[in-house]
Amino acid sequence: MGKMIFNCSWKFLFVIVNLADAVQRFVELPTYTEVNPGEDALLTCRISDKKGVCSWQKDNKPVGIYRGKYEWANENSPMGGDCSLWVRAATLQLDDGQWQCQVTASNYDVQDALSSPPAALAVRVPPQTPRILYNSSHIMPGQNITVPAGGRATVVCEARYGNPPAYIEWYLEKERLTAWSQTNSSEVERPRVWAARSVLELGATRSAHGRQLACRAHHPSYPSPYYRDSYTMLDVTFVPEVSIVGADSSSLTSLEEGSSALTLECRADGNPSPYVWWTKDGQVIATNGHKLIRAPVSRNDSGIYGCQARNSLGTSDSVKIEIDVKFSPRVTWIGPDTVVEANLFSEVTLECKAEGNPPPSYQWYHNPNLSSMSGHLDDGYPISSTPQLLLHNVSYTQHGRYTCIATNHIGLEERSHQSEAITLNVLGPPVGAETGVSHAWSGGEARVQAAVCADPPPRRAAWLWGSLRLDVPSHVGRYKALEPSDVDGCYRYTLLVSGTGAADARVYVLHVENERGFSSHSVSLTVHETAHVAPLIAAALLVAALLVLVLCLLIRCRRRRESVEYKTDDLDSEKTVLPADAVYSPRDPPRAPPPRDRVPAGAPGAGGRYSPGALQVRRAAVVLQPPTTV
Repeated sequence: MGKMIFNCSWKFLFVIVNLADAVQRFVELPTYTEVNPGEDALLTCRISDKKGVCSWQKDNKPVGIYRGKYEWANENSPMGGDCSLWVRAATLQLDDGQWQCQVTASNYDVQDALSSPPAALAVRVPPQTPRILYNSSHIMPGQNITVPAGGRATVVCEARYGNPPAYIEWYLEKERLTAWSQTNSSEVERPRVWAARSVLELGATRSAHGRQLACRAHHPSYPSPYYRDSYTMLDVTFVPEVSIVGADSSSLTSLEEGSSALTLECRADGNPSPYVWWTKDGQVIATNGHKLIRAPVSRNDSGIYGCQARNSLGTSDSVKIEIDVKFSPRVTWIGPDTVVEANLFSEVTLECKAEGNPPPSYQWYHNPNLSSMSGHLDDGYPISSTPQLLLHNVSYTQHGRYTCIATNHIGLEERSHQSEAITLNVLGPPVGAETGVSHAWSGGEARVQAAVCADPPPRRAAWLWGSLRLDVPSHVGRYKALEPSDVDGCYRYTLLVSGTGAADARVYVLHVENERGFSSHSVSLTVHETAHVAPLIAAALLVAALLVLVLCLLIRCRRRRESVEYKTDDLDSEKTVLPADAVYSPRDPPRAPPPRDRVPAGAPGAGGRYSPGALQVRRAAVVLQPPTTV
């Protein structure tokens, strides 16, 4: 029991000795503190195992305790461990500075005196409104910073006479920029306030021209929102660039003379403001400033237009646009003349020239009827689609009127123009079939016929048979030579023989001449006896009846099966069509078939000694008539 009491006493004495030997130390050190002028500031300082005496220094000078100015935060602080200090109604001149909390040693022989690191008490002072400097010059409100595109500008923002120093930011419009550096230095004449200086390295681009550059200084002494701005505008200089506006592809492709208007604008982007001009096909033209106005447009407005601009830094590249004004075709020349004379079997070239945009296509029409003066295309038929019409080995069938049509398309509309007609006269000797055949009934009237074409018209003609000659026109006995009928330069000669007998069956020769020559044409007359007519008529009637019966049966059967009505076209067997490719050299297919009744009967044919371009002529024919009973 006694041993236990001894151990407890020993431990209690050990604790008392340790407490007596404990060393005082800082539990909480003074820290940076800001305070507005006239407000109180608390400088904190706490010590554990404090035995010494607390005191404070400002800027390495001791500070006394004065009621209403410097007071202990805890009245018992000299005895306890709280050495915090109240600074009442802080002012910049008296209280702004570096403060230290100090405690004397526990005993003269104990080296545990304490001194805290300096802690700043900053009495706030709002800095001046920030200002921007460029090339060491203050940028006044409304002034710009001028820098060439591609260059770099060093811009400075200062916020002076503030405490603590302001924090500075940069903005280009709403985009925040990163400053190269910010330095804070005390003012020489007022060491307790600061000058904040931020340096911005700015790369100048064309897109930055005219944008706002802002310097923003943050400080807690500023009124809400606790910052102030300073502004300037960037004036980025650059060589102009141009563009043409108001010219979309759809409007440019639909420009038509007399009905369309065109307005183009040369938009120039340059600094300093550039001078703008227009060119057409490389030549400067007068315009309404930067606008090109053509209302309405004409064909003369077509060309390559260019737009350029120039300022003190240089000249822009030229931007070009092509203007293509459409206009309807117009035949400007046709020839070689409106009346062309050509020798028979020679070559003739007709030419048509037209203007239009798009360039027109050509179509030639031929109307062999010289007497038609209407000029309608229905009176002719297409023969060639080339500007030049080359006629090889011309014949009388190619005389007549030639018309040229020029056609183009503007948008979806077809435009065309018709030329005046060229009259082609083919000059030569009479031409016709060398031989022909005519038929007649015994006792009836025979019509011996032959056709020739000639230009100039024949001046003399006669029928010859045996030893007889009968001039045209004249008659003798049973023979009568009629005046020839004229159809488009071709002439049909007829010899009437009345009371035809077997002795009249012979060869009759037509002799025709004009100023350029003569020709002879033989017609063989065959006389048929009337005794053979009755059997032929009976046989023909029988065959016709059988054909009608068979046709009726076929139609009836077909109606029962399909109930379809058939229609048949009447064929005109007496009309001969002259193919265009047999006469004309162009190989282009015609757009419309020629009128089938335009070729005169009895015109010269393709046979005999004449060229393939000659007319096809039917052989002379005689209408068979039953004999006349006297």
